[in-house]
Amino acid sequence: MTLKYLICDCDGVLLDSESVALAAILDGLASRMARPELDRFLRPRLGMTMHHIADDMARELGLALTPQETLHLEMQVEDRCIAEAQAINGVQAALQSVQLPMAVASNSSQPRVEAGLRNAGLWSLFAGRVYTPGRGLRPKPAPDLYRAACQGLLADPASTLVLEDSVAGVTAARAAGLTVLGFVGARHGEPAAAQRLRDAGATDVFDDMTTLPARLAAWH
Repeated sequence: MTLKYLICDCDGVLLDSESVALAAILDGLASRMARPELDRFLRPRLGMTMHHIADDMARELGLALTPQETLHLEMQVEDRCIAEAQAINGVQAALQSVQLPMAVASNSSQPRVEAGLRNAGLWSLFAGRVYTPGRGLRPKPAPDLYRAACQGLLADPASTLVLEDSVAGVTAARAAGLTVLGFVGARHGEPAAAQRLRDAGATDVFDDMTTLPARLAAWH
């Protein structure tokens, strides 16, 4: 593979925010379900939209949320992630040294992604190339966001690498014809996460963002 372009997920790859989102959901539903059971259910679904999580929750746990409750929970997650999320350790220096055209493809809202990247000092690295659901783009695990990011970069999928931390994201990137490197170094990581990413189609998995430049050099 001749690597010419890089597309990054945001939450859990650029920002250490999935643990914040997880805590917000657990706190918001504390009166509805035991925390350990809900935690086990949520961890494999981090990276999915709140609406998809709510659908799975109703179907698999029998915990049905009204549209208003889902929206309220989504806003709680949004507010806490904007206020509390920090950059993944080492990600800014790693991406600056890569010097490839880059884009972001995220299931989070445009305001949340933009605020998070600006707060973390990462916004300038992507020159505004941020792709989120809306304008006809379906969220992951659909491939729309990754296809749009490739179009925005004028990138050949065969020369594009994706950094992802979720099964939904890996599934979306693979469906768009992209090679995926899984990342499991954020605070929400767990031992089973690496194997889930490999099973979903990630070519390799790593847990230290400071090693990214060397890893990408190996792709050439």
